[in-house]
Amino acid sequence: MLRHYKGSVLFTLACLAIATWYGWHQTGSIAGTASLVWIVLVLAVLEISLSFDNAVVNAVVLEDMDEVWQQRFLTWGMVIAVFGMRIVFPLAIVAIAAGIGPIEAL
Repeated sequence: MLRHYKGSVLFTLACLAIATWYGWHQTGSIAGTASLVWIVLVLAVLEISLSFDNAVVNAVVLEDMDEVWQQRFLTWGMVIAVFGMRIVFPLAIVAIAAGIGPIEAL
């Protein structure tokens, strides 16, 4: 099973290591670092559960499409989902809510 998920596991461990470093760098305390790592873990579980739910819905929708439209759905849907809804949309929300520019929201 690990051979199928090796890249995902390594990426997750790298992200947790970055969160640990960032937590220590920002707070300088074990409690602050643990708090940040906990937030990252909770957000990761939320992302996985929402992605799984989305995959099930997409499979149902794709079932009734022609092969050409399936390819278009997967190609453009991936671009919109990854770049639009996971990067641009959250940055826009933070920028608007905080009254700052999108670069500052990074």
